[in-house]
Amino acid sequence: MKRIEIQEHTCDICVVGGGLAGCMAAIRAAQLNTNVILVDKSHPERSGCAATGLDHVWGYFPEVQGREGVSLEEMVEDHIQNVAHGLVHKKMLHYIAATSLDRILDLERFGAKIRFEDSTLPGKLRLQYQMHACRNTLHFEGRDVKRILSKAVRNQGARILDRVMVMELLVEDGEIAGAVGYGTRDGKIHRIRAKAVVMATGRANRLYKPYPGLTFAIRMPPALTGDGKAAMFRAGVELINMEFLSIPGRWSSKNLIRGGGLPTGSYQPPGTGVNALGEVIRRRNHDIGGKTVYGTAKTFATGKSFQGELEAGRGPIYADMSWGSEEDQKYMLWAIENEGLGPGLLHLMDSYGLDFRKHKIELWPIEPEHSAAAAGGPIVDDICQTTLPGLYAAGDEAGGIPGSVAPGAFTMGYLAAESATKRTDQIKAIPVGKGEEQVVAFCNDILSRSDGDPWEEAQATIHNIMTDYNVHVRSETMANRGLESLDYLAGTMHLTAANPHELTHCLEMRNLIDCGKIIFRSTIERKESRGKIFQRKDYPEQDDANWFCFLGQKMEKDVAVFQKHSP
Repeated sequence: MKRIEIQEHTCDICVVGGGLAGCMAAIRAAQLNTNVILVDKSHPERSGCAATGLDHVWGYFPEVQGREGVSLEEMVEDHIQNVAHGLVHKKMLHYIAATSLDRILDLERFGAKIRFEDSTLPGKLRLQYQMHACRNTLHFEGRDVKRILSKAVRNQGARILDRVMVMELLVEDGEIAGAVGYGTRDGKIHRIRAKAVVMATGRANRLYKPYPGLTFAIRMPPALTGDGKAAMFRAGVELINMEFLSIPGRWSSKNLIRGGGLPTGSYQPPGTGVNALGEVIRRRNHDIGGKTVYGTAKTFATGKSFQGELEAGRGPIYADMSWGSEEDQKYMLWAIENEGLGPGLLHLMDSYGLDFRKHKIELWPIEPEHSAAAAGGPIVDDICQTTLPGLYAAGDEAGGIPGSVAPGAFTMGYLAAESATKRTDQIKAIPVGKGEEQVVAFCNDILSRSDGDPWEEAQATIHNIMTDYNVHVRSETMANRGLESLDYLAGTMHLTAANPHELTHCLEMRNLIDCGKIIFRSTIERKESRGKIFQRKDYPEQDDANWFCFLGQKMEKDVAVFQKHSP
């Protein structure tokens, strides 16, 4: 029987995930330490949520917001109340807002263009209204931001171990000792011993049925399958907010590439949302928040919603970008060209003869996501450390900071690296650790089969279970049935793989099943409904007295235990 080969690596700091947070963590760690490895499931030049571009990042710009009468504390409070609805790690959010500009200036030093001569603002910055009531979202040329960051990683001397999917954590005497990954091309187990680990593998995608019916036709990178969250949970790390969903409210293109925040985000200033009668449902950002008086912006500002108009029989819903001057149109096209999936969308539109001035883009609700609004992941302290000593989390990996997105990735990656470095300075020898046994056995079991179930069947079953029992009708009985279904799948699937690529997908199924179980258990435990991110049919009311908290879940002796944490 063929058995899997194990390859050893050692370092002081192991950064897992090569997205924005992972790259920034590796850069800062390598500035402070000469023995750093960045491990990425694909390659950091084109991995993570910004793989195909990033045109925006929010922050506090004192020369602009200060002049407009908005303090840092006011902007943070706006985020707390109107983005996170009070449920947020307040100290970490303040840190993100206060240091975002520093990390943006790092990007400029690395080679990103953030200043433009046509800007009338201080510093020649292009700032727009997007997430907050003040004009604090920087538009910049970020189509190749990942290439820029990857070059900076190499220039600082960090080693890059690409095409390695981290599956487990090594632990020694209750503290981190490294990570274990699978080589998606070489088919080896990579055992990475380290004094400290920074986890930055991002979101858990591919849990729910995509609207087009195609496994990889989702808004966010399909390679992000909750690998870090599943590995941490199996190692005993406490995760929070895993029951929350960023649904409803997120819409995107129905028939074309989905990305860029239609009709807002990169589609401003022309973008509006209209119903089939041509009535404006979602006004332009400039019309909603184009004031310097703080706190005046109102979402949509029409009293209507896309879903409400659809249910009222005034659908389909469209994104209409025909508004504005030629200068506005030019600006929008520049932004789309630099935002993720934007170049692909423009290429398709050109191929099909579509023109924003002449054609509307039909919109449709996207599949659920455990993403920015949900903020599920390991609970972290003020220095990004998780409940496992020596393990840090940054960006979308970390729990408790809704809407942190790009600035959260940049700033938390930087902070996690500094925290990890302080730890490594206190540890003399690189620990050995244990933790690879289960994944090695899982891989060997698959490799031993000459016949079995293809991973695609497991993926389709996960899609069905999660969509049927955890989206529109959520309750204790539905979640229990979902748990039973995932347990049955895990116990009866006999996956087979003909090559490392297929075995990688088999390992993803293992992680998606574990993430699904975590989600169902937290759904059962939180006995209330909370805004758009969490709706239970059997507990339809919000219960702040008992549930205004982060709900933590961790494994103790193979039993899931829960704990409430005040934000």
